[in-house]
Amino acid sequence: MTTVPGLSTSTAGEAGELAAAAIAEAEALTSRQPRAAHVPVGPLTVFNGDLDAAADLCIAAVRARRGLRVATANMDFVARARRDEILRLDLERSSLVVADGAPVAWLARLAGGRQTRRVTGVDLVAAICRRASEASPVRVAFYGGAPAIAAQAAIELERRYPGVRVVTQISPPYRAMGRAEVDADVAALALASPDLVLIALGCPKQERFIAEHFGALPGATWIGVGGTFDFYAGRRRRAPKILQNVGAEWLTRLVQEPRRLWRRYLKDDLPSLLRVAPAVLRNRRLADAREVDELRRSLTGAA
Repeated sequence: MTTVPGLSTSTAGEAGELAAAAIAEAEALTSRQPRAAHVPVGPLTVFNGDLDAAADLCIAAVRARRGLRVATANMDFVARARRDEILRLDLERSSLVVADGAPVAWLARLAGGRQTRRVTGVDLVAAICRRASEASPVRVAFYGGAPAIAAQAAIELERRYPGVRVVTQISPPYRAMGRAEVDADVAALALASPDLVLIALGCPKQERFIAEHFGALPGATWIGVGGTFDFYAGRRRRAPKILQNVGAEWLTRLVQEPRRLWRRYLKDDLPSLLRVAPAVLRNRRLADAREVDELRRSLTGAA
């Protein structure tokens, strides 16, 4: 719990109780929603579908004001969720966990998710916005990113997609925030009444933020989008299509940001991939064996 300077102990305690109640309410709201088909990948489960299927689910939820919590998971999520129980639970309680990283999509298919394809945050936002229309616009809120980057990304999103209206853009400071500051930001988001809330705080902060504050806008679709604003603002470039198609976009990102990403890719993500893949394959073989056994028993019984 965050204690805001200047509050009495009893007031801070009451604020903590209110925050806990809000989290419980948000989790209750999402737990009542039907979850799309997912397959297990190590400590998390991944959507068994492609970009169009994910975007269709999101735009349908937007139109119906049926709130969704969406996570865009790459191997960093898998590595972190293996040692971070709070993140694992936040992902488990999400309505939709798409395979942002190619290795995650590979693992999901290995686990039996034959329809699983890579769905990046950048592509998912674009696909949702393409489904908007000027006659029935989608109201979008930005939370996260540097002010100049978020502002440029908002301009670019509206330029590309006439059916999009960016109704608020909030860039929190790069420091620990007090409860009063966070509450003010959440109140501003709620006041803007967006249909789609894009949270760009990075993992695991954005997943925790969504889990804690989904209840403030339970009819909105909340998506953790990581560095998506940087791409729309032109601060980062996507890899050539040929690299995207063969699952090697990470090479381009490593060249662009070697100091930030080399440790994550080589010391965290790769070992996690090597640990999770055999377990996924073993579970798949066990599942296949059970299916064969059940089929044999049913045929024997029929005979």
